[in-house]
Amino acid sequence: MLRTPPTDQPPTPDTPVVAPRARRRIRTGPEARERRRRLFRYSLLVVSGLLMVNALFGEKGYLATIQARQEHDEVETRLNTLRARNAALIEEADRLRHDPQALEEAAREDLGLIRPGEKVIMIRDRQKPR
Repeated sequence: MLRTPPTDQPPTPDTPVVAPRARRRIRTGPEARERRRRLFRYSLLVVSGLLMVNALFGEKGYLATIQARQEHDEVETRLNTLRARNAALIEEADRLRHDPQALEEAAREDLGLIRPGEKVIMIRDRQKPR
């Protein structure tokens, strides 16, 4: 930076005017320690705030954990339902394999089969007038 020597004349447009440099204040030991403490507290506050936000909304945060638990409960309920249905179907298949009466019932209901000499009577509901 250029400095102009002090003169009694006003500066001309050709002469650059430079403001004097501000002097840094020298801090005493206790002031410097207090400033470092304050800076540490603020930075600790910012970091802890960021960690809390990440813990709530992050990829594996609290809200994501709650949502994952709900999905797990839904899937577990569905799995238990499917297991119960599977057990019932296994039991029915075993019954059809080993019980001739159960096989005959299934053939009559599902396939509409009849024994020789039997007559089928079908009853239809009347349609309601509109």
